[in-house]
Amino acid sequence: MARISVVTQAAPLAGLAPNHTAPNADGDIVDVSAGTFLSVINGGAAPINVTVVTPEVVDGDLTIADRVVAVPVSTTPKLIPLTSVHYRQPVGDANAGRALVDYSAIVSVTRAVIKI
Repeated sequence: MARISVVTQAAPLAGLAPNHTAPNADGDIVDVSAGTFLSVINGGAAPINVTVVTPEVVDGDLTIADRVVAVPVSTTPKLIPLTSVHYRQPVGDANAGRALVDYSAIVSVTRAVIKI
């Protein structure tokens, strides 16, 4: 399987009830911009890690660490900001300008990308 491109759901003035769906085992491709968040609900039996891949390097060889966020078991969504330009895939990449997201487990996990 390949990564899934997740559609960003815009929050209108009347409010938004986000549609959370299951992530792919190979991860997601998501938008990066001001006011954009990844909403993750972990209905599994144990905490998981969500990793936002950071492809950028500084000074040609200093790697910027990926963002790893622990998501506890809960019915309450964990919101992860997708606002850093450092998450964007480089020009020339098939996913240029978007971020790659990985999940340590996907059983009973749902997610949505929300633009506020």
